[in-house]
Amino acid sequence: MRKLLLKIKRSIKRIFKVKQEIDMVTARRRSRILVKYAMGVAAIVLITLLYPLNNMRGPLDIPIEGEIAYENIIADFSFNILKDRAQVDEEIHLALQSTPLFINYNSSIVDSSRNRLRRLLTAIDSIKQISHQQTIDSTLHALSIDYPMITPYWLHLLTNVDSLDKMNATLDTILTDSIYYYGVIPSLSTLPPADFKSIIMKKQGRDMLMIRPQLSDIARAYSKLLETLTRIGGLTDKDVEIYYEIGRHFIIPNASYNDIITQAARDSVVLLISNVEKRVTGGDLIVRRGTRVDAAKARLINAYADELQKAAAAQGWFAGSMPVFGRLILIAFIVALLYLFFFHFRPDVYWSNNKMLAILLIIALELFLVNFIGVRLAYSVYLYPIAILSILITVLFDSRLGVVVTLLVALLLGILNRFNFSITLITAIAGSIACFSAGEVRRRSEFYRIIIALSMTYAIIIFVIESLKLSPAGDVLTYCGYGLANGFLAPILTIGILPMFESLFGFSTNITLLELADLNQPLLKRMAVEAPGTYHHSIVVGNLGEAAAKAIDANPLLARVGAYYHDIGKMEIPEYFVENQLGIKSKHESLNPTMSALVLASHVKKGRRIGEMEGLPDAILNFIEEHHGTTRMSYFYNKAKEMDLPVDTDGEFRYPGPKPQTKETAIIMLADSTEAASRTLDKPTPARIRNLIQRLINDKFTSGELTECDLTLKDLSDIREAFVSILIGVFHQRIPYPKKDDEETVNGRQ
Repeated sequence: MRKLLLKIKRSIKRIFKVKQEIDMVTARRRSRILVKYAMGVAAIVLITLLYPLNNMRGPLDIPIEGEIAYENIIADFSFNILKDRAQVDEEIHLALQSTPLFINYNSSIVDSSRNRLRRLLTAIDSIKQISHQQTIDSTLHALSIDYPMITPYWLHLLTNVDSLDKMNATLDTILTDSIYYYGVIPSLSTLPPADFKSIIMKKQGRDMLMIRPQLSDIARAYSKLLETLTRIGGLTDKDVEIYYEIGRHFIIPNASYNDIITQAARDSVVLLISNVEKRVTGGDLIVRRGTRVDAAKARLINAYADELQKAAAAQGWFAGSMPVFGRLILIAFIVALLYLFFFHFRPDVYWSNNKMLAILLIIALELFLVNFIGVRLAYSVYLYPIAILSILITVLFDSRLGVVVTLLVALLLGILNRFNFSITLITAIAGSIACFSAGEVRRRSEFYRIIIALSMTYAIIIFVIESLKLSPAGDVLTYCGYGLANGFLAPILTIGILPMFESLFGFSTNITLLELADLNQPLLKRMAVEAPGTYHHSIVVGNLGEAAAKAIDANPLLARVGAYYHDIGKMEIPEYFVENQLGIKSKHESLNPTMSALVLASHVKKGRRIGEMEGLPDAILNFIEEHHGTTRMSYFYNKAKEMDLPVDTDGEFRYPGPKPQTKETAIIMLADSTEAASRTLDKPTPARIRNLIQRLINDKFTSGELTECDLTLKDLSDIREAFVSILIGVFHQRIPYPKKDDEETVNGRQ
C-alpha cells in the first residue's frame, strides 16, 4: 500500500513538475512566467466570485444581525418590505380556513319525504279498520310496492302500533327540526379538507351560517335519528326500534356542495392577501447608530440593500456591476501586493511556481474554511480558523513570510466581511502570534506550545474587543470559550493538513527532516549493513556539513540530513567504491577507465531512483544529484590518457550534475571531497588539514562548480574553518599506550 501511495505521489509531482529548488534559467522562461501570472489572475477571479458566497452586487458595509450599527442608516427613498414565501403561504392557508364552504339546500326533498311518511302511516291506519284478512293482505302488498325500501315484516308490525298519529308527529318533528334543519348530504368525504370549518347553507333564499359538525350525511343522520328517539320519554324499546326502522327510510340527501361558489370565494380571499409586510418611506430611520441590530432591523437593512441594488441595476449594467468591479480591484490589489513582496524580498518564492501555487492554495483553503464556518454554518467570527494559514506558511517557509501573508489576508477578510474591523484585528494579532510561536517547530509535539500561545491570545483579544463593545459578561465568557476552542482546534487541524502540502509540493520542514535524521530509518540501517564504509563516510560528512551550515547561517539540519542520504546509490554496488573495499583488490583494476567512470557516475542516478522509491523529499534528492556537480573524475581521466585511449573530451569522465543550486548542497559537495581527501593525509596536523581544505575549495571554485549557488568568498572562508575544527577533532593525536614491559616497570616503581 505504501509503495502504491508513493507511486501516485510521484505521478502527481511529475504532472505538475513539482520541484522544491528552482532552476533560474527554467524559471525565467516566458511560459513559466505566464503560468505564474495566470495563477494570480485565477486567484483574483475565483476569490471575487466565490468569497463570500452571498450577493456580490450588494453593499458590503451594512451591519448584520447581532452587530452594532456604527452609523445611522436612513432610507433615501420609499420601498416595500416584502413577506417571504413561507409567510405568504401561511396567510393564504389561514385565509382559506376562514372561507366557508357553500352548500345548496333543497326544501322540496324535505317536503316530499315528510308527505310520503304521512301517507304511509295514514294508509296503515286505514288498514287497521279493515276486518277481512284477505283485504288486509292485498292492501299491505300494494303498500310494499309503493314503499319498496320497507319490508313486509315491518309493514305488518306497523299495523300493531297503538298510535300512528303519535309516531307520525314524532318522526316529522325529528326530521324537520333536527335532521333536515341543517341538511343532509350524500357523503361528507366529498367535501374539501377538514381545515375549512365554516359553512354557508343557501336555504330558501337566505344564507345560513353553520359549522361543519352540524352538517350530516346519511350515516350521521341515521345515528342522530336513533339518539333522538332514545332520549324521548314515553317510548318503549320496541317503539324506538320500529320508529327508527321506519323513519330512517325517509331520510334522503337534500343538500349538495357548491364547488363553483366556494372556489370563487376562495379566489377572492387570496387576491386580498398582499405580499407587502411594511412600507418604508423616504427619510425613515432604519437603524440608529450605536444600537444592536436585531432580527427585525436586519430584515429592514437587507430589504434596503436589495432596493439599492435594484436602483443601481436600473441605471445600466455598469452601475449595477460596480460592486463586482470594486471587489475585483480590491482583491487584485492585495494579490499584487503579495506578488510584489515576493519579487522584491523573496525571489526564491517568486520564481518558483510550485511555491506560489502552494501559498495560493493555502489562502484558498483558509477562505473556504472561513466561508463555510461563517456563512454556511453561521458560527461566530471567533471560531474562524485563521491560524491554519499562519502556521502552514510559517512551517513550510518561515515566520517572516507567514506574518506578511497573514496581514494581507487579514485586510482581505476584514473588507470582504462588511468592513469588519474585528476580523482584521483578530486575524492580524492571533495569526502573527501563531507565526512567531511556530517559527522554530522541530517536532510535532511542539504544536502544544502553539496551542497554548494561540488560545491565550484569542482569550485576551476577544475579552478586549467584547469589553469595549460593552457586551454582557455572560456573552464575553462564551466568546472567550470560543477563542480557547479555536486556539486548540486550529493547530490540530494544521497537523493533519501539513503532510499533504509537504508531499505534493516537495517541502521539507524541520519535522520531516528530524524524522529522516533518525539513524534507525530503514534506508540508513540498510546502508550501514550493505555499505558500512559509505555509511560512516556519510555520518562524518553530515557533521562537517552541519557545522559549516551553522557558520554561514544556512540550514544545518537540512545539510546534515542531506549528507546522510547523498551516497545511497552506492548500496547497489558498494564493492566498486574504495571506502567499502576493506583492503580487497580494487574492482576497477579489471575495468578500463571509461567503464570505471560510468560505474562511479551511476551511483548518482541510482541514488535518485532509490530515494524516489523510498519517498524522500525533493530537498534530499537534490543532495544526491548535486553533491558531485559536474566534477571531473581526474584519476580515471588521467589514466585513460596514460593508456592512450581515445579521449576527445572529458565529458564522459564527469558526473552528470547538476551543479549545486543551494548553499546546503554546495556545502555537502565540499564536505564530501574534504572527508574523502582527509583520509589520505599521513600526518593530519592542523596546518596540513587547513591547507588540504583550502586547496579543495579552490579547486571547486576555479572549476566553476560553485557558480550556481549563493556562496560568497566569506562563506567559503567560514566553511573552511568549520571543516578544520571538525577534522582536527576527528584526527586528534593520542598519547601512545605504554608497552607491557614499561607497564611493569611503572607499576614496580609505584
